[in-house]
Amino acid sequence: MLPKIIILIIVIGITWALIYIKPNAKRILPRTILGNAYLDVELKYQIITLVLAFLTLGLVFWVAPISFQKYFSLFGNISAPAVPVPAIGLVDQNWLQLGIQFALIISGVTFVVIYLQLMRGKQLQKHTIRFFLWVVVLALMNAFTEEMITRFSVVALLDNLIPLPYVYLASALIFGSVHYFGMPGKIPGVLMAGFLGWLLAKSIGETQGFFWAWLIHFLQDVIIFTGLFVRQFAQNRR
Repeated sequence: MLPKIIILIIVIGITWALIYIKPNAKRILPRTILGNAYLDVELKYQIITLVLAFLTLGLVFWVAPISFQKYFSLFGNISAPAVPVPAIGLVDQNWLQLGIQFALIISGVTFVVIYLQLMRGKQLQKHTIRFFLWVVVLALMNAFTEEMITRFSVVALLDNLIPLPYVYLASALIFGSVHYFGMPGKIPGVLMAGFLGWLLAKSIGETQGFFWAWLIHFLQDVIIFTGLFVRQFAQNRR
């Protein structure tokens, strides 16, 4: 038990370290990778954090190999029954239904928030639209990294130590608290990210795979990165 708790503390430390890596990514990897300075920093951040994700996976496998193999599957059972949560209307559904529903609902909410915070009143110039491929690449990398660090590792490390519903809450707390400094941020960001952390940890625990967690997280990151991209490259409408 103690080794798992120690690694969990390390995982929490890595999670909080993500906040400080992005502003220092250029210092950590000084060599230029991309010609565009903004995208260069974003890619460097993703590369650094991807290394940390694989380090985290190695530590989790070291101390919890059985739980690691239990949950480390891309698909698992994507149609597994979902444990009911009547308080949010989750009754008699499976994860195929639930995953699609929440992918649409959460993406819609995220879009509204990001549009109001970052995109309203702005328009892109034609020559910057070609950079949008990077939105997808960065979103794929970021979603995988954060799912492995803040979701999969928490589920695998706490598996059989505490009941799974409390495991999901632990992931929500870790993921939500860090997003106070994220996008969207402050209390709304904490609440949105906390709920997402709970839901996606639940998906991993019940499907024994990270398909829904990675997909839903990826969709949110596409929207968020698009908003950040628009803020960076767009001009205000006159």
